[in-house]
Amino acid sequence: MVWVMGKAVTISKDYGCGAVEVARRLAKDLGYEYIDKSIVVDLAKKMKTSAGKMTTYEDGVSLGLFKFIDKFMTQAKVQNILSDDFGYVDDAGYRLALEGLMKDLADQGSVVIVGRGGQCILEDRADVIRTRLIAPLEFKKDFLSSKASITKDEAETIINAKEEEKKRYHEKMFNRYHNDPTLYHVTINLGLVSQAATCAIIKDLL
Repeated sequence: MVWVMGKAVTISKDYGCGAVEVARRLAKDLGYEYIDKSIVVDLAKKMKTSAGKMTTYEDGVSLGLFKFIDKFMTQAKVQNILSDDFGYVDDAGYRLALEGLMKDLADQGSVVIVGRGGQCILEDRADVIRTRLIAPLEFKKDFLSSKASITKDEAETIINAKEEEKKRYHEKMFNRYHNDPTLYHVTINLGLVSQAATCAIIKDLL
């Protein structure tokens, strides 16, 4: 099969660097769907009832994405798949479901996927642009403390905990380091590059 470059974008990120805002902006600019952990959880909850399904459609979620999440749910429970308890990572059902979801989303195309190891699962796909967004610690502390209305010390504690969690997840799940530069087409420092310029750089790769 011959793939067309740029059907999907994955974004790996430092916690608290502003990457989510960039990803949402990029998706809006491209007319792509934005996918992250919270979107999957929210969809999964809505899909439990007919009324929820209707609400999902009314919210503008595509039928294709809805079906993908539905398929995902039937293979493993969402609370296990997307929880922060690392016990689930050893579950074969989790791995199959996550890989299936990522590959289905990439097949659908026109998606910006944030987190969950998309850069590892889709590493060999020429139609997926894999990006990493980072920032210096002081930048992240300033960003997170302002956004969450917490002190910089509190922000640093959260950032360090989240980064350690992410490190363990990728090592256990994929036997890879999430900060391995060879996984990505480009790594961008949001402490030095504006959100608009970052989106422009990624769009140039499509």
